[in-house]
This record gives sequence, C-alpha cells and structure tokens, in this order.
Amino acid sequence: MAKKAPQHRKQQQQRETNWLIIGGLIAVGVLALGGLLFLALRPTEARVVQTLAEYCQENKDRCVFIGKTDAPITMVEVPDFGCIHCQDFHNNTARPLKEQFVDTGDVKWVVLPYALSATTVPSAASGLCANEQGGFFEYASAMYTIEPPTFRLSADGYRQAAETAGLNLDQFNSCMKDGRYLNVVNQNRDAARSVGVTGTPTFFVNNQEVNGAQPLSVFAQIFNSILSGQQ
Repeated sequence: MAKKAPQHRKQQQQRETNWLIIGGLIAVGVLALGGLLFLALRPTEARVVQTLAEYCQENKDRCVFIGKTDAPITMVEVPDFGCIHCQDFHNNTARPLKEQFVDTGDVKWVVLPYALSATTVPSAASGLCANEQGGFFEYASAMYTIEPPTFRLSADGYRQAAETAGLNLDQFNSCMKDGRYLNVVNQNRDAARSVGVTGTPTFFVNNQEVNGAQPLSVFAQIFNSILSGQQ
C-alpha cells in the first residue's frame, strides 16, 4: 500500500507551482509592456506636408486659377489685400507677367486668398466672391489702386472695386453679406502656415519659394530656366 506524501510537502509543491505561474504571468506582462513602449517611442515617419498647389487642386473652390490648366509651370501666389508689398507687385508686375507668361500658356497662376490677420479676412473673402463671377484678376487690380488702405479694406472699398471690375453688384453684395468665404479664408491660412508662409506676398513656382514683391525680371529668369530645362 503506497504511502501518502506528507501534507507539508504537498503544500510546498503547490506554492512552488503557484510561484511559477505568477512568474510566467509577470514575464508576459513585462514583454507586453515593452512592446507597447516600443510602439509608443519608436521614431515616426516624417509627416508629408501638402504643397499649396496640391491643396488648391484638391480644394478648387478655395483658390483662384488663371491660365492654361496643363501649363508646364504652376505659380501659387499667397497675397493679402492689406499688404503694401502685394500692392507693389500687382501694380508693377502682375499685368506684364500675366501677358508674357500666363496668356501664352507657359504659366498657370493660382491664387490662394490669404489674410495676415483677422482684420483682412473679409477682404480675402471678397476676392473669392469676385471669383464667383470670373473677375478675380480685374477685382484685385482695382482693389490695389484704392487709397487709403483703410478705405480699401472696408465694405465701401469692396463695392468700389467690384464696380470698377464690372461685377454684378447684387450678386457680389449677396456673397459678402452671407459671409460665404470667411471660413474658407481661415482654412487657407492654416494651409499656408503649414508650409511655412509667414508673410506676403509669397510665391511657389513649381514649389520653389519666392518671397516678396520681386520684379518681373526675377520671375522671368525662374520661368525661363524651368522652360529651357524641359526642352
């Protein structure tokens, strides 16, 4: 007849078994925690910042497009109607640039209406209201001739520019009254700031950044360099 193991030996074996189970659970927990820490702390892939050309292409109602759709050069302009340097660019360079490079099919000119501060958000929205009637360029040209800037950036200034540009005033005034593009301008501000825009005018020529109211010769040199490289 087999002898029974002493009671204290059974208890000792049970305690050893319990400690093995507990140790195994702790080890599993440590491994799981280590895996979570690795996932949390591992280097993340660099976030790809969307270019403004891509942003406008995907949000065509937020931007203005002038020129041939498949032009070899895309120039994105980030302006502010209250900016004196933007005024200089439009009064001295914009028209000959359009005639020599946009109208000829070499450059697609994309404008992203922008506001340096909350005070110029309505003026940027007014440009998009003008764009509803296909008259943004004419409207912008009229806006930048209005002095003083305090009048330009007022409801009366917007109406004067719209009238000079030959827009339908009822349609334009309705758009402004509705505040139709105020939120769009804020979205444009976020998009521009995400690519580092801090001042106006800022241009991106095939994503090459050009800052300030540069003369036509500077743009011509950049355009011709790109065009000659494609021949």
